[in-house]
Amino acid sequence: MNTRHFMIFCLAAIVAVLSGCGQNGASKNNSTVTVSGVGTVSVEPDMVRLNVSLSNTSPTTRQAQEAIGKMASRVLSILENAGIADKDIKTESLMFSPEYEWRRNKSVLIGQRAEQGIEFAVRDIRQDSGKVARIIDSLAGIDGITMNRISFGVSDNTEYFVRSRELAFGKAMQKAQQYAGLSGLKIVRVLDLSEDGSNGAFPIYGNRMVNQFAKEEAVVADAVSTVLPSGQMEITTRISVTFLLE
Repeated sequence: MNTRHFMIFCLAAIVAVLSGCGQNGASKNNSTVTVSGVGTVSVEPDMVRLNVSLSNTSPTTRQAQEAIGKMASRVLSILENAGIADKDIKTESLMFSPEYEWRRNKSVLIGQRAEQGIEFAVRDIRQDSGKVARIIDSLAGIDGITMNRISFGVSDNTEYFVRSRELAFGKAMQKAQQYAGLSGLKIVRVLDLSEDGSNGAFPIYGNRMVNQFAKEEAVVADAVSTVLPSGQMEITTRISVTFLLE
């Protein structure tokens, strides 16, 4: 091999080595790991939302409307006496319709039906655990009322979501550190982070709210008061994080 060919051979070898090093370095620098993290914080509800509907069937729409108007006034009076603020009470629906009954294989008009839906929120239930039960007991005295829905919640969950995010990120970091260690690498920085849109507050079983005042009266009146299991809320955050490794 002459000198010229030898120099070309050496140059090609050097280029090949440098190219290989560059590829290895790029591969190492581009190593990533994507992990998930879930953070959950349990909290006792401090409020509850209730939805009731009032209905009446009368010979005329006007009579049915007047009947549910009186019922609605009683509901508002009960809520006012319980200290429920006006901003926490709203009408959700108002409907008038003919009422039919099936008789002798045919539909017969029996009157006009009026229905009104009302939703309200009871706050600060931690300070008075029997407040909701007393309201329900009072509402139960109105004929033609239906309890449609009751849901416990947290009036301000900002603080709890902050904590659940911290927990979720901490768990994701622990996973990433473990995988990096197993790979002989270390974490450089976060490349991408996304939060699951399904995060939220979910009820779990727990405490019971009991109207103690009405319960004591029930001993005398031989009646049963409303008993409400309030449970706890789980504030959950789910995230996915991609880390750069080296």
